[in-house]
Amino acid sequence: MKDSKDVSSYITHVYIIANQLKFNGETLMDARVVDKILRSLNDDFENVVLAIEESRNLEEMIVNDLEGSLEYMNNGRRKKKQEVLDEA
Repeated sequence: MKDSKDVSSYITHVYIIANQLKFNGETLMDARVVDKILRSLNDDFENVVLAIEESRNLEEMIVNDLEGSLEYMNNGRRKKKQEVLDEA
């Protein structure tokens, strides 16, 4: 993933590809798509990915849950970064 600000559009793009694969007859479980998304995130999300892996059952997680978790954590990171910049 190139831009950490575009989590939602990135996940939507991956989900569209996954749906195309399903349409073409490939059996693709949500858990596999979730795993692929987590593995493809850039290094900025390393701590977020670790937190999700430790706190959630990835085998039962659906893409929408992952998107919500990533957006929530990404927004928190942005707020902290902005607070640090405002203090400086």
